[in-house]
Amino acid sequence: MAMSKRREARFEVVVEQGGKPNIDGVFDDEKSATERANFLLRLAKFPVVRVVKVTGTGREETIFQKSSSGGAKLTTISPIEEASLCTSVLQIFSFDSRMTLLRLLRGYWDDQGVIPSEQLHRYYPLRYFEREALLFNPAVSRLAAIQAPMLGLKPHERYDQIIRLFAGLKELAQASDTLAPFDQALMRGGISGLLLAAVDRPVEERDRIVTHAFGTLLEPQREWGAKLAAVLRLHREGDGENSRLVDEFTAEIVDGREPIRALIGYAPDLGSAILSLLATLRGDLDDRLPHTEPLLALSDVLGSDGTTTGFPRTREALLNRIRGGMDGLTPLTRTGLSSDARAFGAIVDGMIAFDGFMGGPAMAESLTRRGKTVWAAGGSDLPFEETMMRLAGRFNTAAGRLGYLLDLGTSAYGHRKISTVIQHVADEFGRVKSAAELAAPGASLQEVREGLGRRLRAAGIPRALADGLIAKIAAIPDEQRMSVTGSGILAGSRLAPRIPEVTVDLQAPPAPRLTLSFQGRTVALPDAGGDVVIGRAAECGIVLDHASASRRHAVVRLRDGAFTLEDLSRNGTRLVRQNGEQRLLKLGDVVPLSGRGEIVIGSLDLGEHPARIAWDVSAR
Repeated sequence: MAMSKRREARFEVVVEQGGKPNIDGVFDDEKSATERANFLLRLAKFPVVRVVKVTGTGREETIFQKSSSGGAKLTTISPIEEASLCTSVLQIFSFDSRMTLLRLLRGYWDDQGVIPSEQLHRYYPLRYFEREALLFNPAVSRLAAIQAPMLGLKPHERYDQIIRLFAGLKELAQASDTLAPFDQALMRGGISGLLLAAVDRPVEERDRIVTHAFGTLLEPQREWGAKLAAVLRLHREGDGENSRLVDEFTAEIVDGREPIRALIGYAPDLGSAILSLLATLRGDLDDRLPHTEPLLALSDVLGSDGTTTGFPRTREALLNRIRGGMDGLTPLTRTGLSSDARAFGAIVDGMIAFDGFMGGPAMAESLTRRGKTVWAAGGSDLPFEETMMRLAGRFNTAAGRLGYLLDLGTSAYGHRKISTVIQHVADEFGRVKSAAELAAPGASLQEVREGLGRRLRAAGIPRALADGLIAKIAAIPDEQRMSVTGSGILAGSRLAPRIPEVTVDLQAPPAPRLTLSFQGRTVALPDAGGDVVIGRAAECGIVLDHASASRRHAVVRLRDGAFTLEDLSRNGTRLVRQNGEQRLLKLGDVVPLSGRGEIVIGSLDLGEHPARIAWDVSAR
């Protein structure tokens, strides 16, 4: 019996911060635990580190304890204004939820040297995090305050729901050993091996399985550079699902404090730091500077496809950091306004895409605000309209100027000056002579019109004016309606520099057929017309009986021979393709449909069996 108890003993590495204990890790042998404790002491982050032996009967004995001078800083939550909504415990493992947790608890993750994917599956860190009053209760309260209006609830009601979700998360963590075969599949066969091993598991479990496997891969790597290198080694160009997952975990790693410090740590001022981040985005980080090898590898991956669209999640994380620098009050240089203006011009030019600035409405607002101060004259900020026109003038295409103006109008700052923005949008449209000035590669007139329509509505352009502007494009002769140019005004696109125009054949092939199947009923496009709406309303093409579904939840469209799915809901729509790739759509997201797959709507947390609407696209 005594030998059995010795085998059951575990060794907990416990750190103290602000007088609160926190389990950093649990080990099977004393040597491993002591090595980890000494490593933490060298980091000087915690005032006390100790190793506690816990016997099979629950008896605890401190066998190692040392103090350091670190750890005086208290870790608290970070201010956030938006948060991904989870209605079931499995959704916590989704990328959007992980990034919400990353940004809300940034100081905690940075101090622990981990990312959310690593700790969401570990029971002891979750248990002790729950006891940390400076973090747990404020974090849950902040999430509840943001998410309650999204669900039509009061904050305390959403608070109770989040507590139940956290309890479910701890239960899953206690059963995480069952996922070990998937960890081994990732180690042996890479991402394709992992996805193949998980192919028979329910779609709702995929994020949990994938994050557990990646968390196991990353946990031994205590420094961010090693984590980044481990993930990038899994990248295989040309494999869409592989790139998506590598992108997500790369974004989760580089959005921390230390990677950004490494990127900008050798920069003499804020302007140089931002230019370094832009160079990383473009794939031309200077290898003559003392950047780390993982960052150079990251820059190479970001620039490998020759566009500004690859690895969108990582790009978004870096753009958020650029925007944070632009939003602050720190001067761009240390040598005065004229130097600031030159640095600002270089930053602006580095952020130009064909249809506006990289980063969308938020970046358009940040650049406009910074431009007012950088271009100040006589001690007074430059007026809004003049700043706007200077920034629009940096583009040499109508699509770029219009894209920036519409992004600015969409932002809260620009919307307060919407009458001025509207006037300049109308003037810019008045100078457009060809749809080719606005068309994306291979884009049809219908795609240009739909993209413009979404952005005009988002910017608050009056409907009558928006319809008139779109009608102007529709009036352009047919032979000018379709071309391959550099890119164009399509919602959310930020594409590469302009390439030579090429004439294409406007004769479209016969439209394929898309079949939607749900509960024995089949609806087909184009037989049912151009649109099929899915939702609770009786007039929908596919009617759902799910409390979490909106009256008009999603719509499948046929336009110019191509099928798309657009989310219209508050709770989101999950798209699952035949190859296992899945994506959670939010309000306004539009994705193409091809091949086969399922549209999944509903919440397990509300006791629902999610509706699974199968689609099949085939030649007619």
